[in-house]
Amino acid sequence: MNDTSNLSQPVSHELLWDKFRAGDKEAFGKLALHYYRLLYNYGLNLNRDEEFISDCIQDLFLELWERRAFLSRTEYVKTYLLKALRNKIFKESARLKRFQEPRHVPFEVGADSSIESYIVLKEEEAAQIRQLNLVLDTLSKRQREIVYLRFYQGLEFEEISHIMGLTRQSVANLLHRTLKKIKESWPIALFISTFLLLSDR
Repeated sequence: MNDTSNLSQPVSHELLWDKFRAGDKEAFGKLALHYYRLLYNYGLNLNRDEEFISDCIQDLFLELWERRAFLSRTEYVKTYLLKALRNKIFKESARLKRFQEPRHVPFEVGADSSIESYIVLKEEEAAQIRQLNLVLDTLSKRQREIVYLRFYQGLEFEEISHIMGLTRQSVANLLHRTLKKIKESWPIALFISTFLLLSDR
């Protein structure tokens, strides 16, 4: 199997990252194109200003290109970029004094799906998503963030702890408290089934 057929695999993104660090513009473009929507949706989980998030992502990629020779190798490109964007958003928000409460945009139907693979949810499925969003609105910013990273992005505790700057135990405790709060508002089985439904899209 050649490299092109493996581009969707994590190891291929690691190879693209290495080529980008060596100055390969095409590899850099592929990484930016692949991760832009994911970063955009994650950013909206931290700040609801869409223009601000777009600017942060653009600035992040420009900075990465300018600093490419000083970047280290990584096996976790997605985790690296999520953490980098998180730090940039917090830094810029503090500088501009424009930090705002997030909304539940990352959980919009099909937000991370390509146009080709997007399938319109059935009415009862859409109703579940709407109910889920109402429940998520009751969570704190950090609780929504950990739900997004754990369930919507499928990251492991170690990756989440790296992104959020928490210990693995703190991540586990925060997730436990969050799920407990959700269960009080909504049956946990329905909550999990809805995320399984989303992950199949």
